[in-house]
Amino acid sequence: MKSTILFVDDELINLFVLEKRFEEEYYVLTAQSGQEALQKINEHRDSLSAIISDLRMPEMSGLELIQKLKTEIDIPCFLLTGYDNHEQIKEAIESKMVYCQFKKPFDYNEIHQTLQEVL
Repeated sequence: MKSTILFVDDELINLFVLEKRFEEEYYVLTAQSGQEALQKINEHRDSLSAIISDLRMPEMSGLELIQKLKTEIDIPCFLLTGYDNHEQIKEAIESKMVYCQFKKPFDYNEIHQTLQEVL
């Protein structure tokens, strides 16, 4: 049975590429905002296996999204970011709210390998 992954990014091209890269191995859901992600999480709560969210998005950051959902469900969460040495990311990883970060540009093999290990 395939695991279900939710990718969240405000850049549509990133979502398209991630979906195409991972759709053969996983059921892939996408959302362009934190609000849309919360809606998808509610719709797929029982089947959702992991969330991979961009850090910087308008209205709600990836960390804010993960903080909101971690009070409701306990699934592995990851961040996508082009930023290095971001103090909030370090704290989120140390507190185990976030499993790890994936740096842009994406290393698809790293994402794939990490998902296999975690799921």
